[in-house]
Amino acid sequence: MGITQYESLILYELFTHPRLSQKELVYRSGIPKQSISKGIHNLAELGYLEISSADQDKRVKYCSLTESGLAYAREKEDEILAIEKKVIDKLGFDRAALACQILAEWSDLLSKEIANLKEKKQK
Repeated sequence: MGITQYESLILYELFTHPRLSQKELVYRSGIPKQSISKGIHNLAELGYLEISSADQDKRVKYCSLTESGLAYAREKEDEILAIEKKVIDKLGFDRAALACQILAEWSDLLSKEIANLKEKKQK
């Protein structure tokens, strides 16, 4: 049985970052919250990930891969990680890290400007 592109991105993020909150998954992947939530629950039903609540705030949900989820992700994501490594090797680690930093800043600034625009339109 196949999984959706959104679910594949969730697996990838959890494969490369072992424990993430739903909010962190939304931020890292750029996938809408509703789609992340649906993907998380579908992957949990398949037995690929488990959901736990934060100790301090039960509203915060954390996700991590199960053993079968880790095996599935390893099988599916290893090829992608190998390609990423090839690109990093060609760019050089420092330039690849700088590119990631700039893209993260770009994303943050863009998100803030979109939020500002939405606020202005609501007034």
